[in-house]
Amino acid sequence: EILYTFEGVVHKFRPDFLIRLTNGKMLILEIKGQDSRQNIAKREFLDEWVRAVNQHGEFGVWCWDVSRIPADVRDILAKHGNA
Repeated sequence: EILYTFEGVVHKFRPDFLIRLTNGKMLILEIKGQDSRQNIAKREFLDEWVRAVNQHGEFGVWCWDVSRIPADVRDILAKHGNA
């Protein structure tokens, strides 16, 4: 679970998918249709979390992305090195 703050309240969320890519990276993939201010806040904290994990260095390399339509998943995987 990743903690984030929205409108002064601490929340937590579980990413939709954790994907181990063939290049060894861990991809956190969120699936979103419509966006909201709360989803934007989640992604800001997710980005901070990923940067912190990568800076720590002992948990491998992590990345994250958002899929808005099923057709973009292949491009997301290619973008992060799983093509």
